[in-house]
Amino acid sequence: MLSTMKNGHLLPLILLALWACSSDSSAPQPLPEQSALLLGVYHFDNPGRDTHNMEIDDYFAEDRQAELAEVANLLAEYQPTKILVELPPRYQPWLDSLYALYAADAITLEEIERGRNEVFQLGFRLAKQLGGVPVVTIDHSGAWLGEYADFIADTLGLQFYLEAQEAGAANIKIQEEQFRSHTVRENLTYLNQWEQIQENQRYYNQVAVRVQDTTGIYYHYQEINQEIDGLPYLLRSFDFNNIGVELVAEWYKRNLFIYRNILQQTHPEDRVLIIIGAGHVRYLHQMLSDNSEIELISPENYLSVNQ
Repeated sequence: MLSTMKNGHLLPLILLALWACSSDSSAPQPLPEQSALLLGVYHFDNPGRDTHNMEIDDYFAEDRQAELAEVANLLAEYQPTKILVELPPRYQPWLDSLYALYAADAITLEEIERGRNEVFQLGFRLAKQLGGVPVVTIDHSGAWLGEYADFIADTLGLQFYLEAQEAGAANIKIQEEQFRSHTVRENLTYLNQWEQIQENQRYYNQVAVRVQDTTGIYYHYQEINQEIDGLPYLLRSFDFNNIGVELVAEWYKRNLFIYRNILQQTHPEDRVLIIIGAGHVRYLHQMLSDNSEIELISPENYLSVNQ
């Protein structure tokens, strides 16, 4: 009789344990101790420095401000301990001063020069919402050789390059319309899909790398020391006969510097949110993925419209 009673009490306990295990799978998972959420963005106040530049509507408009607040609320669930942004480290004192004023309600985003930029609209907004987590600069300036590749492609009539440039300009127009008709959350989700990350990389990986000066155009200009189509020949250390490889190498090098800056700012138990132009994501994703000490988090975990 005693044995039967024990078994009778034991069964409910086993069922309770099984229920608890099954419930855990749907419960919120603990946040990683050292991680990076890499968020590729489009520039909310496009400064016109990309190969193809997008026209963006006013992100101080009431509807856009509500959408930005929505994104900040979703990213806040990641609980970042630092927010890393696309500005060179020499601007850190300036950024700290601005943020101190913003956090104290002594200045608004509208009063900040280029206040539409994602550094402020997402970085400052989220940092203040989280109680003052640091906003840290991690960008690195690099030589941009795109104009020289353009010049060689135009001069030699490199059809593959010219067609890719036309396609890129047409794609920007399509994206402009899409971004105007969708919310900020939807646009960021779209940009961070793997297909779009690869598309952003296509110029470097499939187009620019193939450009060569096969006729010695740059050598001629170097000898007579004159401008090339209005562009001064000042970058003598580059192999302009292989301008495409040099261009891609310099882009990769710039992202290596950014990655190094990320590592310097990511310490044990840090959860960093990296807000950076989408064109940087492919290389940074590769570098961060190869680092066994940092768990790379997909922004889709927080922003996906299907979550």
